[in-house]
Amino acid sequence: MLKISSILLRSFFRNESREYPEKEKWCVRSTTVRMLQTIAEAYRQICEGQEPWIALGNFRNAWYGHAKDRRVELVSEPLGKSAQDTEFAHRWGAFCTATVEFLCERYDIPCPQWVHDPGYTLETPWWHTERADDPKILRRLMQTTPEAFARRKIFCGNRLYQNKYEMSAWVQEARAQGITNPGDVWRYARQKEISIHGG
Repeated sequence: MLKISSILLRSFFRNESREYPEKEKWCVRSTTVRMLQTIAEAYRQICEGQEPWIALGNFRNAWYGHAKDRRVELVSEPLGKSAQDTEFAHRWGAFCTATVEFLCERYDIPCPQWVHDPGYTLETPWWHTERADDPKILRRLMQTTPEAFARRKIFCGNRLYQNKYEMSAWVQEARAQGITNPGDVWRYARQKEISIHGG
């Protein structure tokens, strides 16, 4: 029942993924166990070799789905120190920290103090595009990246944390209002998304 919602995320970070020889052996934890996939747990898994979008996808499913009533718990624990002090670990630590700040601000959840640690800021920009040599793409990313990411020098655009659960609810809301044309239903849901999350 738990679906990994990492397809959109993966497109931004293809070139940041590493080879994971054990990938075929991984299995997603059953939702019947309901292990709480906190951001600290996601970061720990990333540092231990889990594909980042699997770990973050499981966190997203908890945040948007089965544990949305426990969001404070999902972000309260600070990220642990990685066993290896690598650029990979530092980048993903900054990314996880920006994620917490962004989601807390977006969903009006008290932001934990640990996210303000300046150690979670990158020294050099991390561009999430396969075309980092294209000035137009870089300008667009600079203009559209949410502040929590941009302040940490992570440029990923504003479509990173789209919420499939909200989109489904807005489609149902449109239909309840008598909107039946599929294009009009999509436009209604998209306008709701833009009004809350931006373009």
